[in-house]
Amino acid sequence: MGLYSVYHIIYIAIYVVLIALSILACKFLFKTDKSRGIYMRVLGGLLFASLIVNRISLTVWDNNAIGIREMIPNTYCGMSSLLLGIVLMTGKRDIAVYHFLWWLELVGGIACVFYPTFINQGPSFFFLPTITGLNHHALGSLICITMVYTKWIKPSFKYWYAFPIGIAAYTLFGLFLIDVLKIFHTMIIDEPAVPKTPLKWWFILIFGSAAVAVITFGIDKIKYALEKRAIKKPL
Repeated sequence: MGLYSVYHIIYIAIYVVLIALSILACKFLFKTDKSRGIYMRVLGGLLFASLIVNRISLTVWDNNAIGIREMIPNTYCGMSSLLLGIVLMTGKRDIAVYHFLWWLELVGGIACVFYPTFINQGPSFFFLPTITGLNHHALGSLICITMVYTKWIKPSFKYWYAFPIGIAAYTLFGLFLIDVLKIFHTMIIDEPAVPKTPLKWWFILIFGSAAVAVITFGIDKIKYALEKRAIKKPL
């Protein structure tokens, strides 16, 4: 069943097609701000439901013996899927919290679809914790790409600070899970996101924040240059 089995390759192909269909839907079906707003809220509801189904499946097939506590997302991607779904359903476009959740959901979602480290957790590709985990990661990254197209988020240096604040908040929440609820291996505090790598919370905080700042600064400069060129262009 493992990585890049027939099932996994087909899943990736469907994932790419669905991203294209989402963009086409926004281009040809959802052309107004109102219709796009409804579409984004529907996607947010689907993401929220997808995450909840995944947590329920993890609780039913609990290998960590923590029972109902398994319902609490204890990973960056899990918590980001939950929060992004809620914010999309209830919030406005381009608010500060998106500029934290969007980066984690986009990068984490794409990485997980192409390299799901948990894919061998069951006897089948369609083992519920496996397929539902893939689904919420795939849907989350699809939503992030759609958010850019619909301008539901405009990556900008103005909001770069949201990323380190968000990582700090996740880390504090992770410490609460470890110390109070005894849920270990959480929020990449006591083990890295990928085994035998430095990808722990402090690495993401330092280098992730720097990367977000540099990338968004570059995006702002490119936008400014393009706008300046458009103004100078003769009619």
